[in-house]
Amino acid sequence: FPTCSDILSRNNDVMKKISKADEGFTIFAPNEAAFKALGDKKQEQIEDVRNEEMVEKIAAYHCITEPVTADQLFNSGGVVTLGGEVPAERSVSGGFLGVGGREDGGVTLNGSKVVNTFEFDDGDKTCIVHEMDGLISPTILWRYADQLRIPGST
Repeated sequence: FPTCSDILSRNNDVMKKISKADEGFTIFAPNEAAFKALGDKKQEQIEDVRNEEMVEKIAAYHCITEPVTADQLFNSGGVVTLGGEVPAERSVSGGFLGVGGREDGGVTLNGSKVVNTFEFDDGDKTCIVHEMDGLISPTILWRYADQLRIPGST
């Protein structure tokens, strides 16, 4: 997850909180296809130094300072990340215009599906990485791209 890793590494506060988490951490890592699907303009905005604050907010929405398994996500209804609350729903396949679909056993966060889950131990900490097919941060953050500061932030 090179692009996701780059975005996370640009937020020092998130990296410190993850490294100091007592039990472990969870990262919702958008795969490379998710970043490619954003399109050229948004990819350029992620790289633009004027958008550092927006990128830091995006990174914060993709991290939790405790381990959260896929089963816990499936039954949660939502999670509170370092960036804020993100709704979780059971994913549905089939149907037409949202009618007649069936749960497929997966989970989505803010519309992005958990594709795969990796769990590993780091000493006495449990670390979980959920591969996502999209970003889970609120789309409204893109409104602040190319501005010097997000209104209401410190």
